[in-house]
Amino acid sequence: MPRIECARCGGETNTALCDWINSGGEMKRIRYDTMNSWNACTAPAYNLKVHKVIPRELVGKVLNLMECEDFYEEINHMIHEFGEEHGYAWQAGFNGRSGGYLVLYKGGTREGHKSICRVCGQRNFKTTEETGGNKCGKCGANARENKDLPHIYTQGVNIEDADVPTAVLKAFRKLAVDIVAHVKDMAKSRTVWEEEYSVRKVRKVLGD
Repeated sequence: MPRIECARCGGETNTALCDWINSGGEMKRIRYDTMNSWNACTAPAYNLKVHKVIPRELVGKVLNLMECEDFYEEINHMIHEFGEEHGYAWQAGFNGRSGGYLVLYKGGTREGHKSICRVCGQRNFKTTEETGGNKCGKCGANARENKDLPHIYTQGVNIEDADVPTAVLKAFRKLAVDIVAHVKDMAKSRTVWEEEYSVRKVRKVLGD
């Protein structure tokens, strides 16, 4: 499909999707709770519920796709990239009882882990120099390497639209549009299969 710079979504996106939005699809920025309704804090958001943003003929296919374990992999990657591009000062995430609202959040980073084991993934708050070696305390492999892994935090505070930089609002809208475009493309190109698998479990039993 052709891709151009779109004035409505703020960046390069699927022109067919933007045409659909302009001709009746709902993609208006609203306000939604940042955490639960009891904290009385709201922020810019988009209603991305399936029946709201997906054409009727694709709704059934999308609902079927959502039952797949890896459905959200690319969506989560897009959301992570949004936060990374803004130094995690601005982040996005889904909220709502059914997770149908994409909400803008404030956040940031603080000092976190300083090394990680290449074998088992165990993280450590100290560098290999600080511990005097690269041996992993969990698996025992000499495979720890220094890597700055800051702790990312999110704040459920009230965010007024006027307090958000225009560039961030445009990027947030583009994220919403890109997520819908990705889901539409999946509905048109992917097939859902069912497979059976066995899970081995360990249990304790009484002996004599």
